[in-house]
Amino acid sequence: MLILTFRGFFMRIEAIFEHCLRHGRRPLMVSAGNSAVVAVPGMEGRLFYGRAGEAVSLFRPEAAEKISTAATGYFNPGGDGLWPAPEGTCFGYEYASGAWRVPPALTGAQYEVAEVAADRFTITAEIDLVNNRQLGIPCRFSRSARVLERADGTTVIEQRDTIEYIGRRVLRPGEFLLAPWSLSQFAVDDRSRARFGDPGVAVRDFYEPSAALLSWTDGADVMRRDPERRIQLALPEAAGFVELLLPGRKLAIRRTSAPLAPGVRPIDIADAPPDAPPASPVRFSIYSDPSGFMELEVAGGCPEELAPGAVLGMEVTNIISTMEV
Repeated sequence: MLILTFRGFFMRIEAIFEHCLRHGRRPLMVSAGNSAVVAVPGMEGRLFYGRAGEAVSLFRPEAAEKISTAATGYFNPGGDGLWPAPEGTCFGYEYASGAWRVPPALTGAQYEVAEVAADRFTITAEIDLVNNRQLGIPCRFSRSARVLERADGTTVIEQRDTIEYIGRRVLRPGEFLLAPWSLSQFAVDDRSRARFGDPGVAVRDFYEPSAALLSWTDGADVMRRDPERRIQLALPEAAGFVELLLPGRKLAIRRTSAPLAPGVRPIDIADAPPDAPPASPVRFSIYSDPSGFMELEVAGGCPEELAPGAVLGMEVTNIISTMEV
């Protein structure tokens, strides 16, 4: 069953599972009540959230149907992806070949199911990274999620993403930066709004200036989208949360994160030129794309040194509830 809406189709969560299964992407689905997560081990390990039977996450069917290559370009699946941070700067992972690209190690990753139960799962994949200093960093990515449903129908998805360093020597300061980074995509329209907490936090723009799009409403900073420009806000730990309000669907999606482990600090995740040094650290981010989607992003942190067997973890809580319109 497809539900027609403003910029395309919202699908039943089962339809995402069935489409990925039909195209050999090995999906699995876990649920509690009418809340669910579809994980797709054969499509970058992407996660798709569901509530009341409907898919909440953006889903692009062509990403299940086609393979991303240098010749075809990148087919963005939507949903929630686990990427390594930073994106750019001298330590980033998206410019290792000179121009921006999603590394083949990510697009071609084949996750395996390590654990699955009715309401939870863990999937893992070995992914070798190359940073902008041409340093190879062999890793094991792991994604776990548990689905809960409150008595009022609110969906709670407890998510843990980790990157384990499986190399054989200690990486020293000045050689690398590495942190897990969860990017969740949702379809939006002109009524959609993003929010974040503490009004005193410093807002950093990765792309175009955002000041004209921001206002202080109901105890939080609110951002309107710009249908013509890419806008991305970088936020520190003090922001507390990032949230997306979708009046057309009467949904509110909030993402928070547990404190980082001792000795682990946030890093700059920016899409900056590969010769640029890192700037201020980022824990939360909101990205608005003129093609009609927004991202709620949460980033983990990095230790000073990376020893063999080190696990960089990040715990995210996703709360999907009914929005009062």
